[in-house]
Amino acid sequence: MSATRLAWVDAARGICVLLVVLLHVRIFVYEPLAPPSNGVAVWTQLTEFFGAFRLPLLFAVSGFVASRRVRAGWSDRRTVLRAVSLSWLYVVWLTVYAVLSIVVIDPGVPFRVMTPLHYLEQLFVPDSMLWFIFALAAYVVVLSSLNRVPPAAILGVLAVLAIASGALPVTRDEALWLHVVYYAVFFAVGVYGSSVLTYLAGVRSAFALALGVASFVAFELMWQQSVEGTVLETGLRLLRDGAAVAVSIVLISLLVRWRPFDRVASAVGRRTLPIFVLQLPLIWTLFLLPPVEWSLEFAPVRYLAPVLGTALIVLAALGIHRLIVRGPARVLFALPEAWRTRILHGAARGVLGR
Repeated sequence: MSATRLAWVDAARGICVLLVVLLHVRIFVYEPLAPPSNGVAVWTQLTEFFGAFRLPLLFAVSGFVASRRVRAGWSDRRTVLRAVSLSWLYVVWLTVYAVLSIVVIDPGVPFRVMTPLHYLEQLFVPDSMLWFIFALAAYVVVLSSLNRVPPAAILGVLAVLAIASGALPVTRDEALWLHVVYYAVFFAVGVYGSSVLTYLAGVRSAFALALGVASFVAFELMWQQSVEGTVLETGLRLLRDGAAVAVSIVLISLLVRWRPFDRVASAVGRRTLPIFVLQLPLIWTLFLLPPVEWSLEFAPVRYLAPVLGTALIVLAALGIHRLIVRGPARVLFALPEAWRTRILHGAARGVLGR
């Protein structure tokens, strides 16, 4: 992977993660605590608009990064390592959330692990912000196991499943499970369409960019006119999100030429894990701290609060991660070294035995 490609990949991941945290700050801190104002409505519209970009692009880029190993299947022991590492992270942080839920009993905080049964259920059906890691682990396992199946068939089936997911009745308990189904096709696009994503990152044509934007706008308008909870609505959403991924890659590959953007976005993109897993405890902290609610009474703070909250969470997560990885608690962020060595030594023995 060339330096140019790494730049746009890291930047894309960084921007997506920032948008995800911004959404969660708005939903779980800003809206509950801020007094009614036009600012709340503006931030709601803005964060909902970026829904077409943040997760579709993040999953596509995640698939792009994992493409070579996933397509190699289980013959590459690094694929086994990736699957086990993601599963480890999910179980470890679900356990951390469960322990914290015993201490934090305020009913206003989201995604508490309510009972031991709720914890066990989440080992199979995610119900927290960790659903993203659950999804990545599931995608790696499934696609690696299907590495001999024609990619077109896999993409077709996943697209059908994504569209069909829109016709299922949605409740709070089912929503995150449906996310795992819907976004699988974008991860698969990254895996099997890595050459297409690379091509998009090299596009420098104003006409091509304008065509992409026009396609996104057209699908967005059609999607807005569709009836929610139908196959047509989800099909148009899939087309809209696909256009958003293409436009995002072209734009980000251009923006990384501006050094300040590249430096900040790529720095975040190379450290997405601690931000993802620590954002929930930090959101709980912001929600529970009285000074946060008091500060929202002041207009300058209120109108910038989602951005300020996002910045605080990102900086705190990176700082906490830096401290933790220096000691034995680093296993919170990585598979124990003994396990990792055992998995990779299996690969070495396989090579020597040929």
